[in-house]
Formats: sequence, structure tokens, C-alpha cells
Amino acid sequence: MVDFEFIDALTGDKVGLIYTQGQAALAKVDGNVPNCKSIFFPGCSLLNYAMPLVPAIYNTLLDAGEVDGLSVLCCGKILSYEPNGDVLRASFEDELRNVVAATSIKRFVCACPNCVKALRDAFSKDIRTKDIAIDVLPQTLADIGYKLNPKTCARLIKGDENAEVLFCPHDSCPDRESGDFARGLRALIPDGMWTDPKHAWRRSVCCGSLPRAAGKFKQADKCADINGREALEVGSDAIITACMSCNFQLNMAQPYIQCVHYLEMLYDWRINWSQVGDMMKLRFLFNDTLGVIDSSNTQRLFEGMSSSVLDNVEDDCDECRID
Repeated sequence: MVDFEFIDALTGDKVGLIYTQGQAALAKVDGNVPNCKSIFFPGCSLLNYAMPLVPAIYNTLLDAGEVDGLSVLCCGKILSYEPNGDVLRASFEDELRNVVAATSIKRFVCACPNCVKALRDAFSKDIRTKDIAIDVLPQTLADIGYKLNPKTCARLIKGDENAEVLFCPHDSCPDRESGDFARGLRALIPDGMWTDPKHAWRRSVCCGSLPRAAGKFKQADKCADINGREALEVGSDAIITACMSCNFQLNMAQPYIQCVHYLEMLYDWRINWSQVGDMMKLRFLFNDTLGVIDSSNTQRLFEGMSSSVLDNVEDDCDECRID
């Protein structure tokens, strides 16, 4: 039974999310892409680790007039870790730019720091997409009046809604340059409920997910260990992040302190981090990209989506590229 169904704003596919199985059913409908101006772009990690939150967040943004569409397409960053990854990712980003340029979309609201950096970098290379706004979810939520509820946080962290809770923010690597997620995360936390660790903002220590993706497991565990120790040193009760990948790594690879994602606190819905390790199975790419991935030489699962918006558009636009 499908729990939530929508038409993907970038591909025109009908997508049905099935929470209990962590699956998605895909169906091509009439090939028409919705006429959206601003879309919610959750990213693969949120879709896989916390699928029920995707429609909840989408409806929050929709009701506030912040978005009018949703896409579960991958940003393409993970392709860099595939064989011949640079070429594969560049090809995907070319198609993504062409698709976005053929729509009326002017804004993405992104839940994932990796997606924000990937999309900003990709779109900046083309005059057709360079002015599209790539906004971050936590700041968007803060701007429309949302704050973490202290009682909810206390109940979820300590089991007592009257207890005091002190968070230690962890800032993700892809956000170091802009600091947009770092500011947005702190804007959502009430005053007096957070304190920075020794290394924060631009000086943050990687959670370890990047070296882990590259197969450097000892380095990954060392990074997580540093973050856990620093959170303890400032007397916090929990690390809080704005990145699902960071959250997974800091829960699995350091033993000192629990780590939560701000969306768990905001929507009063805890993720069982001990059981999400095998959940990264939904990564949606364009069918053309999927067709050139060597399925015998990858450990990742990908699903193909349409790019039918390009049926009547030039495949590429060399003149649009910014050198």
C-alpha cells in the first residue's frame, strides 16, 4: 500500500512512497512535468533514513507557500565514487542542467548540505541555471517561524520533558564555505540550548562519512571519535546535525554521546539509527545515466527516472556553458 504519492517535479514520473518497506513505486504517467516555480529537494539520505518525514516537510513548505513541487532525484555527488565517476557525474549534471533549464523552476529548497554544494557547483557552470536559488531547509523553516520545542527535545533526549537539554551542533564539510546550514541550524534552536565545540563552523572536523565513502575506515572512525569527545568536553547532552549522513556516522562510529538530526526534534519523530545501515537503497538518476553505470562493478543501488521534459529540447547547449 502506497503511503504518499506525487508527480516528480523534475521527471514527471508518478512516485509512490511505501514507508514500512522503505520502497518507492515508479510509474510514468502522461510525460508532463508539473509547472513548478519552487521545489523541495530532500536528497537521498533523508529519503532513505526518514522517508515519512519527506511528505511531512513537503506539506509544511507547501502550506507556507514556500514550494509548489517535490523531486526525489539524486544530486549526483555519489556518482564520483563510482568507477569512471568524474565522467559519469559530469554527464548526469549536464542532463540535470538541461532538464532544469527546460522547466520554470527558479528555486530549490534542499535538506542536504551535500546536495546544496553539488547543485550550486553544477548550476553555476551554465548561464541558464546560474541564477536559480539553492536555499537550505533549516533556514527556510526558521524564516517562517519554526523553532525546536524545548519540552519535545527534553523528552526525546532524556525521557523527561522538564529536563534541561544542551545541544552541541556539528557542522558538515560541504557547508564550510557558505555556513548556510550552520546558521539555519542554530536559528532553529532556542537560546541557551546549544554550545559550540572546539571545532565548529569553518573549522569543523569531518564526521567521517567522506573518508568512509572512499574506503578509509580507520580515518572515518577517528573523525567521529574527535567529534564525540569534543561534544562531551563542552558538557552537551547530544550532538545535533543538519546532515543525515553526518548523523548516521556520528551515531555508529563514536561511543560517547548520542547524535540527533534537528528534523527528529522538530517533527517529534526519532530515527532508529541502529537499523538504518541497509536503508540507502533508493537513489534516483535519469535513465540515460543509469544506462552507463556498470552494474557489475558497483555496490550501490540506483533506479532510473525519466527526463521526458527534454523530448522537444536540444540535448545539450555548449553555448550556455560558463568556462
